[in-house]
Amino acid sequence: DHGGDGDIARAAKLLEVAARAEIPEAQHSLGVLYSRGQGGLPQDREKAALLYQKAAYNGSLAGEVEYGIALFNGIGIEKDERLAARQFLHAAGRGNAIAQNRLARLYVIGRGVPRNLVESLAWHIMARNQGLNDPWLDEQLKDMSDTDRATAEKRAAERAAL
Repeated sequence: DHGGDGDIARAAKLLEVAARAEIPEAQHSLGVLYSRGQGGLPQDREKAALLYQKAAYNGSLAGEVEYGIALFNGIGIEKDERLAARQFLHAAGRGNAIAQNRLARLYVIGRGVPRNLVESLAWHIMARNQGLNDPWLDEQLKDMSDTDRATAEKRAAERAAL
């Protein structure tokens, strides 16, 4: 029964113990199970968002990204695009490609952050350098001036060196 429902249910019980002990990876993983309604747990997006929040505050990169997504979309928690952007910014600065991509998208559309195509391209370059391609962003940023493009490339290189 490897990987079956019984294994997931056993894992969920262990994750609950670890999550209560403030282990961020367990909080994130348990949040995923609640979000999906797996492991014998009911689908509970509010509980998932709370677990993502705890995981984020306890240092989990994946928790920060999931918490940011929940905040941005208002899934299981009150919608707050500015707080979502802050979560993405923090995780992006720690090197998370998904957060870098989400932040780049926010800078293009000006939601949660002021619209800024140079910032968008800088984060897009960082995510792309980690293998996360985004044709939508490529299209949105294709008409930037050479000067703005050079500024973005410089910012991305400086951030990558940190």
